[in-house]
Amino acid sequence: MRNKVFEYYSPIHLGKLRRVLADIYTAFGDLSENLYLVGGLVPDLLVKNKLSYLREYLGTLDIDLAIKFAVSEKGKYRNLYNILRSMGFEKQKTGDGMDVMNHSFIKYESGYKPIVLDLITDDKFEPAADKLKEIAPNVEAVKFRGVYLVFNDFIAVDLGVTGTKKSVRIKIPNIIPFLTLKAFAYSDEENRAAKDAYDIWYTVVNFKDGPVSVKEELSKYKRNKDVAYAVKVIRRDFDKEASSGTKDVVNILTVRYGLDRALALKEVMYPIRSLRE
Repeated sequence: MRNKVFEYYSPIHLGKLRRVLADIYTAFGDLSENLYLVGGLVPDLLVKNKLSYLREYLGTLDIDLAIKFAVSEKGKYRNLYNILRSMGFEKQKTGDGMDVMNHSFIKYESGYKPIVLDLITDDKFEPAADKLKEIAPNVEAVKFRGVYLVFNDFIAVDLGVTGTKKSVRIKIPNIIPFLTLKAFAYSDEENRAAKDAYDIWYTVVNFKDGPVSVKEELSKYKRNKDVAYAVKVIRRDFDKEASSGTKDVVNILTVRYGLDRALALKEVMYPIRSLRE
């Protein structure tokens, strides 16, 4: 996944994802109160780009939604699959094409790349060995470490979709829950993507006053072991020129945005190092 072709990321597809996300929230009605946008769509809503050499936010290829789920309320989600199907989503197939996945859905649209929707939830549900949690008939969510942080520390923002008559308010992670989830995703060496490293760097440099503001938010999580581990991962992966995070982001900045390599290294490493001081 590290070597994805970054030409696939575009403002056009990003705008399409936002419009589909608005449709999802509208179609889900009251259920939307328990949805939290996570993943690659978040940075463009959480921070404003302040770097002149970036023409636009890199973007993303899919929609990741975290579901705040309580077993006692399982019945309220019973129509979830029918709603997704009515919107044109179907279940994605597994890599070998032999089965379908109950947590990942795809929508094909003429003239656009497919829209992919993945569902996740917190990993605290028993049994711990199960990687998926049933949310509704024919619908599951991937259990992922640290999702509870999003439920406790989020920001409500307007999705800002042009051409729609009604504004759509959604919940997104605040900076520390977002960085924590991205760090956990990037620490999975088998499935890590360069885009995860880029999102970590992009949000750190653009959040309010940059690393100093991130450090202020980190001070609220001094006793949280998940956050402490995530910060350790981030520092490790951006520690040196040869570190995986540094290399992945520098590659994007030089190939996609045309930065000189020496400048790109400085731009990538300095902000993350500042989190130590």
